[in-house]
Amino acid sequence: MGYPIQRISRASGEDRQDRADSDRARLLERVAIGLAHEGKNPLHNMVLHLQLMSEKIASPERVGGSPIEKHVSALRDGIARVDALLRSFGEFAAPEHLPPDVAAAARRAIQLFAYDARRATVQVVQHGPATLLVKSDSSVLGDLVAHAYLACVEHARDGGSVTVDLEVRGGFVELELRAEGGLGNREQALPHLDAVRRLASEASCELLIETPPAGGARLSLSFLHPR
Repeated sequence: MGYPIQRISRASGEDRQDRADSDRARLLERVAIGLAHEGKNPLHNMVLHLQLMSEKIASPERVGGSPIEKHVSALRDGIARVDALLRSFGEFAAPEHLPPDVAAAARRAIQLFAYDARRATVQVVQHGPATLLVKSDSSVLGDLVAHAYLACVEHARDGGSVTVDLEVRGGFVELELRAEGGLGNREQALPHLDAVRRLASEASCELLIETPPAGGARLSLSFLHPR
């Protein structure tokens, strides 16, 4: 069943800040776990290739090119992965100076929470342009998209998929996230859906949420498109 964003009763400034801090802490905890795992793998791989390089440098030159070429390539790839991951984490931690790019926010969420998706055995597919600016507040846009993404991951948990579609429709930019298949865990998704509802108005976003009884979820986030 679809429904527009619910208007939440006005809370005191202190209560709103407490809830915002709680929402932020929930994301940062999961980012930290994923970052530790995702950063560790390419670094360990680089250490392995360095060891192999040192062994081959000490051996006689082989015919057919340098024996260390593939290891150098692997090191470059690993370094690039860690660099991109750390850059995304830095942008997530201090988003207020970023442009309001919803495509980048979606890509960043998928990258930072890749470990969550793999651990939940959820396949993720993203469609749409690499960059798409919207009329929104950069300080909350990333959190809004991240909570929406994680809500879908939880709805697709244990064998499902999440599709992230982004396109311009008239004067609006539509970000649609669909969770399909899998066993799902609605209870784990609820805190993220609550955060999405709270953040949508702050991000100048029109929100539609569908959570059919049969399972899955669809979240549609609509923003004004600057012209």
